[in-house]
Amino acid sequence: MTHEEYKKASLISKEEAQRSLFNEYFNYVYTIVFSRLRSCARREDIEECVSDSFADIYIYYDESRELSGDISGFIGTVARRKAADMYSRLTHKNITTVSVDDEEAAELEAPDNTEEIIENKDIRTRLLNCVNLLGEPDSVIIIQKYFFRRTSKEIAEIVSMSPEAVRMRTSRALTRLRKKLTEMNISL
Repeated sequence: MTHEEYKKASLISKEEAQRSLFNEYFNYVYTIVFSRLRSCARREDIEECVSDSFADIYIYYDESRELSGDISGFIGTVARRKAADMYSRLTHKNITTVSVDDEEAAELEAPDNTEEIIENKDIRTRLLNCVNLLGEPDSVIIIQKYFFRRTSKEIAEIVSMSPEAVRMRTSRALTRLRKKLTEMNISL
């Protein structure tokens, strides 16, 4: 959606313009938020962050300004900032500090499998990058199916397709994903 399209829709009906914006950019915002929060947030937290992102978009986007072009940059920035804020809130709760001079500090050690943890994180990051390279809607379908364990019917509602089309796209996307991973010497 361009700035001009949103501006024209807002003149007719602010609510309808916001609904159109939501329908067009939901998957984009959800993917941004999910990729940032998947390691520390529950599904409800991710959905809350997506909702908060759209609330901020509606509040702060000024359609009366003279702009041209796509508004996805603004939307992506708002989503990334909201996700970063929520990430900080969620991870800050889990951090405990111990003074170096404290007796407990001597008892704290890194886990024995630190190298394995780092390697797995690197593989997950590379995997997610490959999934994102599939493009829309394939990346959304794969993330919803294999990260959130949603059914084809649930995914169909999210991406506005039939469940059969979702299953077909999943199959094709997995084939493309396997090829990309093989090229990167990653085997799962």
